Amino acid sequence: MITISNKKHWLYEQASKHPNSAAIQTEQGFISYHIFFEECNLTANYLLTHNVKENDHVGILFTHSYNFFVLVNALWFIGAIPVPLNTRNTTEEIETQLLQANIKYLILDETLKSFFSTIKFQDIIYWDISSKDKGRSTKPICRQVRFKTRHSTFYILHSALIMFTSGSTGNPKAVVHTFQSLYESVLATNSFAELSSEDIWLASLPFYHIGGFMILCRSLLSGGLIVFPASLKIEDINQAIKQSNPTYISLVTTTLQNLLDCNVKPNKNLKYVFLGGGPSQTELIIEAVEKSWHVVKVYGSTETCSMITALHPDEIKSKPDSAGKLLGENKIKIMSLPAVLLAGKSKNDLGEVAVFSKSLFKEYYNDQPTTNNKLKDGWYHTGDYGWIDSEGYIYIESRKDNLIISGGENITASAVESAIRKHPLVKDVLVFGLQDKTWGQIVCAAIVSETISEDVIKDFLKEKIAAYKIPKRFFIVSEIPRNEMGKANRTELLKQLKLS
Repeated sequence: MITISNKKHWLYEQASKHPNSAAIQTEQGFISYHIFFEECNLTANYLLTHNVKENDHVGILFTHSYNFFVLVNALWFIGAIPVPLNTRNTTEEIETQLLQANIKYLILDETLKSFFSTIKFQDIIYWDISSKDKGRSTKPICRQVRFKTRHSTFYILHSALIMFTSGSTGNPKAVVHTFQSLYESVLATNSFAELSSEDIWLASLPFYHIGGFMILCRSLLSGGLIVFPASLKIEDINQAIKQSNPTYISLVTTTLQNLLDCNVKPNKNLKYVFLGGGPSQTELIIEAVEKSWHVVKVYGSTETCSMITALHPDEIKSKPDSAGKLLGENKIKIMSLPAVLLAGKSKNDLGEVAVFSKSLFKEYYNDQPTTNNKLKDGWYHTGDYGWIDSEGYIYIESRKDNLIISGGENITASAVESAIRKHPLVKDVLVFGLQDKTWGQIVCAAIVSETISEDVIKDFLKEKIAAYKIPKRFFIVSEIPRNEMGKANRTELLKQLKLS
């Protein structure tokens, strides 16, 4: 149940109502909502001394820790807009995003200073979490919470976040969300999961991706406890599951696979594992459900503020390929496609997925043409192809960029990938199209395998898929470049293969 009014700063309201309740758990112990508030308040005062002001865009280049959450709330108190940055990006990529998002200040974790020592940026605030003037308050917990900082007025339509997309099929875009869209996203999740202040959330995804960031928001708005593992390494995730017994865990397929491979059993308190971040492997999900992991397959994006559909664990076996049904008041419609794209599908079946939701993003920052192209009459055109069955279950066939039209035939890359994955010698695969004078496009596959040959995989596929779907070119690679959410970076792969 969400009891936050969305009329005041969220942490202020939770700390006022439940000052003694545990808000945070780290390796060092528990932190109450009151102490959490005080630390965020002190941090806001500290940032004000560095001239951080209302409406400033502030980049956060930080490790996966509790202090990231402190910074976000401190910036919200001031009225500044946090811009989480990917710590796995190169210095050049970060510098590009600093300009793209018009970032005025960059807060850099002191522990990352050596990795990004060459960043060319004027206003960097190096954050030493052991510094005394930003230490945790030692004052006793009190029932009254007061602001001591020159805080901004809370306004639900104020920009609350600028989050970069993964850029898996092109250049990352700077997505702007308001407090309203973040709040509505949590309400939609609540309609499915019935959130409670008794819940324990595991911070199991990177905060610079929307899936990870929304874990923080769900915990804060529901008044629950959020557990910060030592890191996002599989051993630390496993340790946190055993020690903290979380109610909700968000994972990508790679992490779920690792947990199953390590024979990790679900904890007793677990309600749901939200699984998203990219195409989910049906066999993996079924295996996890059979081993009592309560997997909820979800669909969403940075622009939709994370999940907008969900498939309940009880529906996995009957609708294994579905992305589930809509959450809350979200709406979806399937846009008609040009005739050239409709081979093998009726006009009523396949189309581009458009989403109408209160959790939709406000705009792409400083990119009105792309915003106008993707947001039309309140509907977000996702770039995904999909369809809806007679019972209202949604199916996502392919990204628009991953639909391959070869010789007049529609070929979804995910279907070919699924067939290739069935070969026991294939560790990973990415299927993509390349322009061709004869065919328009040809199907290509990059495969991670130590021993498989092109002839072997072709013979294997002859019994699995139609001949026109079998790739005409194969590339054996050491790995498929993927981000932490499991999304393949096709642009990077094409560069590595010298195809772009």
